[in-house]
Amino acid sequence: MDGQRVRFSGAPRICSLGDTVTYTPHRATTIRVIDPDDEGVDEWALRWRTRVWVGGGIVAALALITFGIWAVATADRPAGGPVVVRGLPAADAADTAPGGFAVRVKRVRCGVSAVGPDGWEQRADGQFCLLDVRVTNNGVEPELFDSSAQRVYDTTGAAYAVAAEAAVFLNDDSPTLLDEIRPRTSVNGVLPFDVPKDSQLSEVSLHGSMTTPGIRMSLPAAEQ
Repeated sequence: MDGQRVRFSGAPRICSLGDTVTYTPHRATTIRVIDPDDEGVDEWALRWRTRVWVGGGIVAALALITFGIWAVATADRPAGGPVVVRGLPAADAADTAPGGFAVRVKRVRCGVSAVGPDGWEQRADGQFCLLDVRVTNNGVEPELFDSSAQRVYDTTGAAYAVAAEAAVFLNDDSPTLLDEIRPRTSVNGVLPFDVPKDSQLSEVSLHGSMTTPGIRMSLPAAEQ
């Protein structure tokens, strides 16, 4: 067969491969737009949309409430104004009694080097700043105003605790700020703070006890 052409007689034959396969062109999936005014809207879709609206409204309401609480807690308070401080935290709503402590900072004195009687002086490492306060028990039970829970802050943000030994010398009158305060009774006292000589106090944080969050307020200008 070298150099020769091979010719087939008749038309070429196509053998069947079995079942016939029909090709259908691909069509894009139709996206249905839901119109809420259309009477044929799917009921499930409407329920889902309603839940989204309700859920969004609840989240927005909670956000507004949270912002309101934050705004009240951080609002400026007048220097030396009366501040209501809760006493001990309530363990149960049924045991909660109305009231708490009302505290007024009457005066701030700084530059004091020592306090106490002669021979028993308590000297400051820096200087004593003394807060003259008036504490009123607005509750119905005698309560102890925890002086050690109080804090002052200087203009740099540094915090200082009450000088406990100096507080004993400065609160020796009867009734004293360091004892239980009877219901509906007010007691005058002094809260001493040992701070650096160059410190300038700007704020005080008042607490009913070590476990209560307290309220922070501005201090009046200190007397030297």
